[in-house]
Amino acid sequence: MIVINDLDQLNLEKKTSVALGNFDGIHIGHREIFLAALAAAEEQDLNSLCFTFSNHPFNFILRRDDSDPDAVKLICTEEEKIALIEDMGFDILVNVPFDEYIMTMQAHDFFENIVKDKLNAGYVSVGFNYTYGARAMGRPDTLRNECEAAGMGLSIHEAVVVDGEVVSSTLIREMISTGNMEMTAKLLGRPYSFTGTVRHGKRLGSRMGIPTINIPAPARQMLPPNGVYFSRIHIDGADYNSVSNIGLNPTVNEGSRQKTIETNIFDYDDDAYGKEVAVYFDHFSRGERKFRNKEELFAQISRDCENALNYRKK
Repeated sequence: MIVINDLDQLNLEKKTSVALGNFDGIHIGHREIFLAALAAAEEQDLNSLCFTFSNHPFNFILRRDDSDPDAVKLICTEEEKIALIEDMGFDILVNVPFDEYIMTMQAHDFFENIVKDKLNAGYVSVGFNYTYGARAMGRPDTLRNECEAAGMGLSIHEAVVVDGEVVSSTLIREMISTGNMEMTAKLLGRPYSFTGTVRHGKRLGSRMGIPTINIPAPARQMLPPNGVYFSRIHIDGADYNSVSNIGLNPTVNEGSRQKTIETNIFDYDDDAYGKEVAVYFDHFSRGERKFRNKEELFAQISRDCENALNYRKK
């Protein structure tokens, strides 16, 4: 997949089938938009192209940077977003910043200058709530008129509903914020995960014969509530069952403000230090708490591991 990060780099001679959207988190609703664009590309001999933004438009509009606690947090990292789009099978990803130029462009100009000229679109696929242009004046009906006038094909996808709820990035953030990892996985079409490089930690689990690894909690990605989760970890090309704690580890790190993701791995006996791993959060077990001493903490970790194993047997 070719990745283009600057509109000025675009010089597309062959017509494209374009999936348009912010695609925040890449959830199952987005997948429907992608599949239609990919199908049209194959049927009409077009290049498949995904057009999206490398930053969240709301953060730019409201002038919120990563350090702002009110900034919209990522559902998946930029690297994961690119990998997920590539896995769908797109030929081209246009992943450009949402900036002043995009924000102030009138809807008709966005269609003419970007969709028609820059992207060389012959077919367009969007969601039911897609907006574009200054003050979000461009809507699906507006786009339908523009595509008809330009002789472009268009598909507008209805909302995807799961358990009576319309799938959206807002709903996914709500599920993550309440620790409902099962519903989050349904909405995303995959378990919620974090990636990072393993660093040395307290090695508390190692005292019970369970290897323990730590990765920094990502600053830009949305975090579920502090606590213990039944998880899985992908390391060295294989998946292992695990128990993960996200938080401050108050029993052994009193006064710390640096959140970490600490994972106890079952049936793994190698040295993971310095390796890239992905931790998948499957189920919220309990909130984080401070114990009176390390012995109480170790006893609880042992119970957490036993509960996780029982969870996997269900």
